[in-house]
Amino acid sequence: MLEALLSPVSLQRQVEALAAGEYLQDPLDLLEDALELYQPPERISTVECAEKYRIMPASEGNGTVRYDRWKTPYNVGPMSSLDKPDCNVLVLVKPSRSGGTAICENYLYKLMRFGPMGRCTWVLNSEEAVTAYCRAVMHPMFDLNPDLLAKVGGARGDNTDYFKRVSGHPLEYLSAKDSTFRDRQPIFMTMDETDAWLKKFAASPRTQLDGRQKLLGSRRKGAILSHPDLGYSSGVAACYEDTSRGIFIMRCAHRKCRKYASAYATKFWEDVPEFKLHWVRNDQLANDARIALAERSAAMICPHCGSKLNDKQRRAMVDEALREGEKTGTYGWMHRGQSLDAEAGIAGEMEPNEAHGYWVHGLMLKSDTLAKLARRYEAALIKFERTQDPSDLKEFLSKALGEIYEGTATTGGISSKLLKKRLRDADYGYARGVAPAPVLFVTAAVDTGSKYFDVMWIGWDLEGRSWILDRQTIRQRMHADGQWRDINLSEQIDDWLLLLPQVVDRRFELEARPGWALPVAVTCIDSGDGNVTWKAREFARRAINSGYAWGTWSKVKLIKGADGKKPILPNVPRKVDKDEMGRAVMPVLVEYDLGVDRLKHLTTERLAITDEKPGQCHFYDEVEGHYIDEFFGEIFIDGKWKRISRRNESLDIYGYNEAGRLMLSPDHANNIWDDPERRPIWAQPIPLYPEGGDQAAPVSGAGDLAKSAYALFDQTLNQSDE
Repeated sequence: MLEALLSPVSLQRQVEALAAGEYLQDPLDLLEDALELYQPPERISTVECAEKYRIMPASEGNGTVRYDRWKTPYNVGPMSSLDKPDCNVLVLVKPSRSGGTAICENYLYKLMRFGPMGRCTWVLNSEEAVTAYCRAVMHPMFDLNPDLLAKVGGARGDNTDYFKRVSGHPLEYLSAKDSTFRDRQPIFMTMDETDAWLKKFAASPRTQLDGRQKLLGSRRKGAILSHPDLGYSSGVAACYEDTSRGIFIMRCAHRKCRKYASAYATKFWEDVPEFKLHWVRNDQLANDARIALAERSAAMICPHCGSKLNDKQRRAMVDEALREGEKTGTYGWMHRGQSLDAEAGIAGEMEPNEAHGYWVHGLMLKSDTLAKLARRYEAALIKFERTQDPSDLKEFLSKALGEIYEGTATTGGISSKLLKKRLRDADYGYARGVAPAPVLFVTAAVDTGSKYFDVMWIGWDLEGRSWILDRQTIRQRMHADGQWRDINLSEQIDDWLLLLPQVVDRRFELEARPGWALPVAVTCIDSGDGNVTWKAREFARRAINSGYAWGTWSKVKLIKGADGKKPILPNVPRKVDKDEMGRAVMPVLVEYDLGVDRLKHLTTERLAITDEKPGQCHFYDEVEGHYIDEFFGEIFIDGKWKRISRRNESLDIYGYNEAGRLMLSPDHANNIWDDPERRPIWAQPIPLYPEGGDQAAPVSGAGDLAKSAYALFDQTLNQSDE
């Protein structure tokens, strides 16, 4: 049979070649290949792998380059997290052009080259984004790295524009849609630019990630990275809150300082000082001149020594943070569980957390200059001042700096962090529950929940200055059997009655006149929650029937918030003369629909006032930080107030107090303020203790309330509608 295929001459030639060993493998080559199979994979970090092996297109021209950690030193920390077994999720908040996607590209490259490989999925916001990304990044990754290309399968469909089968495992690039988040279990999933996804997916990328990987155990890795376009309430910034909350720490380059601070502390590290972008602002100049001045005067300010640091110093500080951090394993980043010493730097150990978070700020980027940042920032502020449209400002903050637009906290120069610092640094304070000397009268306001009252008492002068005298959240009351029980405002009217002794009847001792106090002139109660509206009305009637009034003017006022461009107080309040069953009931109440949008604007403006100017807001000593945070629980954005945190009660009830102040009409011409004994009856000092208090103190100027005083009060208010 063989002779039928080969001629005798050909057969002889083949036999001779076989005898000569031409068809045999070199034994040394066989041995080398076998030894390679028995060697363990190369143990190498993601950043080392990228620098040693990954070839990338040059940013300019047609050449190629190796990855260089020193172009983006701050990204070494996130890459090291992906290498750690205890990190399952990486959350990266970043500005544009910060090299953030390269973190995940480098980790993916290491998986494909050294393993262990598994299904990998990269999710972007749209089909167009997938196409653009694959052309710019994915295709060159394989075309320029033959070692990866050799691992791609040869079967039909194994090597397409958006899909590769690498070492037998799928690598796919998809857009964020329902089908993407079904029937997949990637061991590594990158969720890229999540804040540009469709709203239903952008709201909870971490939930989508966990749902796809919940059966994979500790081997799973996921990354969520984006500009913080959606603010703190959703998207990448909301995911960051539940992580290790890493912030980048740098050391001042000024030789006489050399203290540590953060590039950007975020709202979660209130006590950590931070370097700031600074430039000279002069709103008296023409717009072009303002922008040019910003560009010329741009610098980064040290929070410790006040030095104006230039770009060369700033970039050197970023490099130094990595060099020193590589020695300690922090890579320049501080996480929860650690603390910052201004002299010694980062102290302590990061507390365990499967989600490692990093917030990159524009001041960390070497690719931008301070002059360029200041120029763009000033231009965005000018447009906002002219149009009150924050869109350009929001875009700049998110894309260029990696910051979140926070309404007045951004444009008005006040935030929870700044306000707390101002209070810590203040030379003068006053005790909780004590009315400082300038206070002339007191109001109270109550926000109602289903299981609690939020209460704030405020003292006022005649120029809108306010002194917050106390702030409480009441959740329980004592019952007749001596037991404290939770209140239930939608069910128990008796729970409402605690407001009479604890809020309406409260007295605030005068700092300048011990033993004497100011009463609460008016208490505004929010009845807008539909679950408690009728209970609030019944309480107000009981208060009137129990004599809680100045003459015929009730001390308890019911209010409801009305959104939109409405006046703070209505011209005529709404009368309520029926109960919840539609039956006529006495006494007739009035409810005020408040323009809460204007009240919130006024409140945030007052919080920014300093130097004892009219309207300034003061706080008692050691006011609780969470009550301060509540003032910033909403931001005004796109023409409306938007809640960005769960609690905003302080913002609301300060506004309700302002409404109460306006109801009192303190500026009415009939009011006399020079003589304490002739002030409006609701502003006259009374004994601190209802039954005489300190018997050694002389009693004068109080006594029974004269009918003429009540009549004057009614005339002053020009209303007797209850």
